[in-house]
Amino acid sequence: MFRDLLYRFRTFFRRQRVHAEIDEELQYHLERETEKYRQAGASPEEAMRRARLVIGGPEQVRQQCREAHGTRLMDDLLQDLRYGVRTLGKSPGFTIVVILTLALGIGACTAVFSVVNAVLLRSLPYGDPAHLVYLYTPNPKLKLSAEIFEPVYADFRDLQQQSHSFAAMTTFAQSTYELASRDTTIRIGGARVDGDFFRTLQSPLELGRPIDAHDTEPGHDGVVILSHALWQNMFAGSMDVLTKSLRLGGKTYRIIGVMPVEFQYPHKTDLAFGNSHIAATQVWVPFVLSPQQKADRDGPSGEVVARLKPGVTVAQAQAEMSTIMARLNLLHAAVLPRDWRALVKPFLDLVVGPVRPLMWLLLGAVSFVLLIACGNAANLLMARAASRTHELGVRATLGAGRSRMVRQMLTESLILGFAGGFVGIALAYVFLHGLLRLNPGNIPRLNEASLDARVLLFTVALSLLTSILFGMLPALSASRINLVEFLKSGGSRGQVRSSNPLHNGLIVAEIGFVVVLLAGAGLLLRSYIHVESIRTGFSQSTVGMNIHLDSRYRQPQFPQRSRIFFQDLIGKLSAIPGIQAVGAVDGLPLSGEEDITFFWVDGYANQKNQWVEMRGATPHYFSAMGTPLMEGRFFTEDDASTHPRVVIINEAFAKAYFHGRDPIGQRVRVGAADHPWVTVVGVIGDVRLAHLEEAAAPQVYDPFDGEDSASIAVRSTLPPQVVTAAVRSTLKTIDPNLAMTDIHTMGELVSEATARRRFQTTLLTVFAAMALLLVLVGFYGLLAYSVKQRTAEIGLRIALGAPRARVLGMILRQGLQLVLAGLLFGLAGAVVLTRVLTSSLYGVQVLDPVTFLVVPILLLLVTLAASLIPGWKAAGVDPAIALRSE
Repeated sequence: MFRDLLYRFRTFFRRQRVHAEIDEELQYHLERETEKYRQAGASPEEAMRRARLVIGGPEQVRQQCREAHGTRLMDDLLQDLRYGVRTLGKSPGFTIVVILTLALGIGACTAVFSVVNAVLLRSLPYGDPAHLVYLYTPNPKLKLSAEIFEPVYADFRDLQQQSHSFAAMTTFAQSTYELASRDTTIRIGGARVDGDFFRTLQSPLELGRPIDAHDTEPGHDGVVILSHALWQNMFAGSMDVLTKSLRLGGKTYRIIGVMPVEFQYPHKTDLAFGNSHIAATQVWVPFVLSPQQKADRDGPSGEVVARLKPGVTVAQAQAEMSTIMARLNLLHAAVLPRDWRALVKPFLDLVVGPVRPLMWLLLGAVSFVLLIACGNAANLLMARAASRTHELGVRATLGAGRSRMVRQMLTESLILGFAGGFVGIALAYVFLHGLLRLNPGNIPRLNEASLDARVLLFTVALSLLTSILFGMLPALSASRINLVEFLKSGGSRGQVRSSNPLHNGLIVAEIGFVVVLLAGAGLLLRSYIHVESIRTGFSQSTVGMNIHLDSRYRQPQFPQRSRIFFQDLIGKLSAIPGIQAVGAVDGLPLSGEEDITFFWVDGYANQKNQWVEMRGATPHYFSAMGTPLMEGRFFTEDDASTHPRVVIINEAFAKAYFHGRDPIGQRVRVGAADHPWVTVVGVIGDVRLAHLEEAAAPQVYDPFDGEDSASIAVRSTLPPQVVTAAVRSTLKTIDPNLAMTDIHTMGELVSEATARRRFQTTLLTVFAAMALLLVLVGFYGLLAYSVKQRTAEIGLRIALGAPRARVLGMILRQGLQLVLAGLLFGLAGAVVLTRVLTSSLYGVQVLDPVTFLVVPILLLLVTLAASLIPGWKAAGVDPAIALRSE
């Protein structure tokens, strides 16, 4: 079969030579047959005549030979292609409009698919990521998210040794490092990994070797692996990088490897509760644990990733791990409730699971745009078919079958579809660059979206599909020829007319699709407006930055060194002209740093395992943030060193636990049950600390007592760039080996918190606007075509005395009927489909009355405007000219 197909292709592409061979063989047989009759006594003329009768006509024989070679279909297709190009070339306006309409839909769809491909479909830079899982040891009695509870090191070792479901298991911890770079110091994100890290992920290095078990032994941990970006930035991609070293946090590490460009695990989005200061990992160093740490059942913990053995399911691994943790639970001390359990969570569910609904939502929305574009193209083709009545009727009269005409018209559709796809690729490139500019920063691998081979193959398939979608209906409609009627009319009147029900049905469907998109965009826009109006509890102009102290500030002989450092820095910054207030805090609002602790309230019916958000703040921090004082006072400089200790609470805490009592002077206990009671000295306004779209939870602030890491908040009349330069200069005079990171205004943090919502809302609004534009063009085109088809009827109405206003009303009424039908169809679909947006809404309901009132009004106004021009043209028809043309 393959050889036969190959022969046919060879014959098709060498047609001239094959035809010459056929003519030569035909001539040979003709001469032989002629010679036979001449030898029988016939004259030369009679012999030639008899030979031709026996062999047949030359064209007939050639056609039979071509059919025997199996190339007739390809010849016909090539002929259809040439004819289609010539036909479309005679109507450049029509061709350009259809191609641009399709290109808009295909380009938008391709751009969104490139994002879906990068985020969901493209393989992660790990071996078979579907077999990777995260392991957690949640404690339901503590009433916290399961992903907070990473296995402690002792539990990890026991799970690693006792489980049989995993081929490999690794633990790691995020960390930041001060990197000496030329004449400055920068902080970079890193990870401390054990000897099984790269083996578990099955990620080969670009250069060098991975970290192994020997490197994690004390005294052998002075090695480091670089990310591809750091290798390029620090060493310009030098191939002798393995002979060099790197200085991190005052310690020298020997470089033993470089990772590929796509590997930066863990990213910011790869962990449920990762370090908010690390967007992507740039260095990997050995994770060294002492024997005491390895045996500590109630001490520190690390992230754990495991690889399932072939054939082992997540459910089976969950069952085995639960059995093991039931035994290990009894070994934990009673400091916290003994209810440690097991959770096995697929790696992909955590990495891409949160954004999967968003990706499918965008792809579904842009598919509606493509369907509307196809509907417009189909309407244009059906309208054009009416003007080809004579041509198609003549072809049918001469014997062309319906299938032959359908194939010819589908060929023209394919030409338009693939031309639209070609232009769509160019538009997709533009759309994709605009889309990447909206990157919210918390969608994994969005920045890797590109028009790669898979995306281009998708575009080809999409072009083919759209060609069939918008071409089949007009082809079937136009090829339905009534030869009797055609011949009766002498071929002068068209029997191939665009079917109004088909036209109207497509427009109604398009209007329905755009109503769904407008309703979804409206709900998201209203939600975004509500989010933007949230009272955050802080000034968005305040400039924040993070400073992490290195090991020099953690020496036992200097216990107050970190506190003295921050006091010195705040004092010097406060003296700079233009700076109004400076403060320090453990973690800024919306920075992703969460610190919770147990608490008790004196005189309240406390429950077990009550949690509260905790922060340490300096006296002027609240002033720097613009957080209002509701009652009492702020901290003073003496509060951090005097006893009894004091705290400040927020309004939510006061309402929840001091309802009906004055909170000032009341006592609370935070931390452990044996900690002393502390006195409430102030109540501040509620601040959105963890999530912008969640109401402020109860919060407690105690005096900042010096930490390894702190965020500095600066309120100033100076521009943010000037403030940043002043802080950097001041920091350099105090300690040039320290670096600032995460520099931003609080408004930028708010913008980051709403980035994914803004990304989703913007794209859906753009798609809805594109769909509305396409529907507007299609609706106008339908009414204009209808007026043209009814010119004689309209002229007769006017000649018989119909007022022109009534003619205008007739066209407007026709348009209004279509819009109302589309609205009913669209609103019904919107009620159902917009429910998928429930989790994305804030402050509005799925059946928001404002949205479902504004959308119909908007659509009615737009379509009414589109109906006016065809209506005015209809009202201005000259009856004499119209009737003369009939």
